[in-house]
Order: sequence, then C-alpha cells, then structure tokens
Amino acid sequence: MKESYSRSYVELWRDHWWWQSRHQIVLRELDRWRDDRGPNPRSHSTEVNDRPALLDIGCAGGVAFDDWSRYGEVYGIEPDAHLIDPASRWIDRIEQTAFDRDYLISRRYDVVLMLDVLEHIEDDRAALSKVFDALKPGGIVILTVPALPSLWSVHDDVNLHFRRYTKPSLRHVIHEAGFTCRDMRYLFGWSLGMVYARKWLSRKKPDSYAVSIPPRPINAAMRVCSLAESWIAATFGLPVLCGSSLLAVFVRPDESESSRDPVSAAIGEIGS
Repeated sequence: MKESYSRSYVELWRDHWWWQSRHQIVLRELDRWRDDRGPNPRSHSTEVNDRPALLDIGCAGGVAFDDWSRYGEVYGIEPDAHLIDPASRWIDRIEQTAFDRDYLISRRYDVVLMLDVLEHIEDDRAALSKVFDALKPGGIVILTVPALPSLWSVHDDVNLHFRRYTKPSLRHVIHEAGFTCRDMRYLFGWSLGMVYARKWLSRKKPDSYAVSIPPRPINAAMRVCSLAESWIAATFGLPVLCGSSLLAVFVRPDESESSRDPVSAAIGEIGS
C-alpha cells in the first residue's frame, strides 16, 4: 500500500468499524477451528513446539498478535517497514520480507491467516502454493479478500490491489493450489450501496482519497450491522448473497503430504 496509507493503518485497525468487524469474524473462525481440533493434552506445556503454530501473512506489525496468541504460537510476515514498531514485544516473531516465490519456509504451521493480502500479490496461485507448502497436513487457511470486480475504485488503486474476487475466481485459485475449500461466504453485504457510492464519489478527487474513521455513534452502528450480519449467516445458515468482501476457510488435505513437502526435503538434504 502507499506510504501515506500504511502510516494510518494501525489506527484504522484499532478503531475503524470495518477492521474491527473483520477481526471479530476471524476470531470466530479460530474459535471454531479450536473447537473442531479438540483439547490438546499438552496445552499446559511451556514448550513452544507443543502448541499449535499460527502464521499471519501481512501481519501489519503484529497488531492482532495478542489475540492470535490465545490459539497458539504466533509468527508473522510483513514487507512494509512502516507498519512494524521496533518497540513491539512481538518484534522477534515478525519477518520483514515479502511472501513470494523466493520466501524460505523455515517451519510449518497449523493455521495460516491471509487477511486482505492475496489481492496485493500479482501471482496469487503461486502465493497459495507457497502457503500450501508452509502448512502441516490438515492445516487450515483463513483468508479474506475484496470482492466484486464491479466495485473497483480509487480505494483499490491506493491499496495497490491487483484484483477483486468473485466466489468462482477465488475457489478456482484455491483448488489449483491443492486445497480443499471448507467454507466461503460474502461479508459486509449490508454496506454494498455505500461502497458503490464511494466508488463514484472518489472518482472526482482521486488524489485526495483517504479512509477515515466515522464519528463514534456511526462507527459503532456499522460495526453492529457487520457482526450481526455475519452471526446470522453463520448461525442460521442464511448466506449473504453478495458483499464487498469474501471470507474463505480451506484445508491442506492429509493425502497431499507425500507429494509436496519442501521442509522435509530440505532437512533431508542437510542430513545428507
């Protein structure tokens, strides 16, 4: 993203209704993963390797690590130096590098989070293939992306996006990378009219476009609308027919382990 936007990102993440709604939705998915996984008999161990490992790609300096750490040992990748606070207590868990074809996988993870990251990567299939290699068999990915190419606007230009997704286009690239898609649904359907309006209004002054936090009562109301919509869809099986974002949860199948295991291969080369 552009430097001027990245400098305000942490404030937006902490206070803006959209970021905080997305965060709560992802926490629900992590709760579901933990419940499905069942109790870990070694969960009270102090050994790092006895806990699940989570990787947050595009972690924005670890802004969410306090929450992610409830589910396991958390690590992050962030290429934008402006987003990394050198005084953060999580600084040793964050790699300042790009997640691309040259990224060296040093460990494998139980969960990978890619929250509005994939649209920033030109070769999205290669990126997901790299995620596949970074996951343990049976590991899951929780991913969000901007939806609907018809919503493309100055907002996408400022954020240096390559694309917006539809369900078919996202499902295609997920399957191409070898994953099994467990869930996919639209988010923020209630806000579509507002987002389309933003698209047309922002065309008039593209150079001055900026995301701001609405006044507190409006901000709170928008957050309630977003979380209520997501809760209703998840609880009662009433899908949001269309929305400005997509959430996908997908898994690396166990049977793929033997065909794609770069970490084990690297260990074998070292041992030889």
